[in-house]
Amino acid sequence: MLKGKVAIVTGGSRGLGRAIVENFIQNGCRVAFTYLNSEEKAKELCDKYRDDVVLAIRADAGDYDKAFEVVQETVKKFGKIDILVNNVAMARDKPIWEMDLDRWDYGIKRTLYPCFNYTRAVIDIFIKQRRGKIINIGSINGIRGREGSISYCTAKAGIIGFTKTLAKELGEYNVNVNVVAPGYIDTDGQSNTSELIKRMVLDECAIRRLSKPEEIAYLVEFLASEKSDNITGEVIKIDNGQYI
Repeated sequence: MLKGKVAIVTGGSRGLGRAIVENFIQNGCRVAFTYLNSEEKAKELCDKYRDDVVLAIRADAGDYDKAFEVVQETVKKFGKIDILVNNVAMARDKPIWEMDLDRWDYGIKRTLYPCFNYTRAVIDIFIKQRRGKIINIGSINGIRGREGSISYCTAKAGIIGFTKTLAKELGEYNVNVNVVAPGYIDTDGQSNTSELIKRMVLDECAIRRLSKPEEIAYLVEFLASEKSDNITGEVIKIDNGQYI
């Protein structure tokens, strides 16, 4: 569905981001993705595909100026940008009575700020060409909250307000902005999660299994395609019924 398109995916070297990058490429899209620490994973991903369809850029997604550089490198490599996926999210959470300012700032600046940075860097292009797709990766916990994850949940909730406002501001330019809100995703990064926690998650789910990153990527693909041209400002949960 994405033949001829060009995308930027932040945090694309592993986990959900990697699944999105690979699904995009397999559907005809050329992709630039950012990574910070997973250089080996980024190289592995680039080695898997032709040089003319993938570009890895080391970048701290919280760096405002670097976001503009990533956009410039992508345009230089591929000639244009059609899609932005804001995927990066990191937190060092504690309950509120144990939360300090450094931990709070880390969660907000590493989850919410990247959405602003990359959107601001790409938006002049989208407005000028009067089209574009922005998909922000949220979380069901940004809608309902989760004990012990106050900065992460606050940042993800902020992404929802950011998305809805963008959708209103950019609708006249045919730019679609949506949130994909997964529940628990069974990625390599969750390998250290205890079986007790996984069982608690499964007990919340109407469909008693964990979501695969590829399943989330399919929804992102749809929202990035022309088949979703009349969908904007939406928060779409994809969680095996965990939220309900």
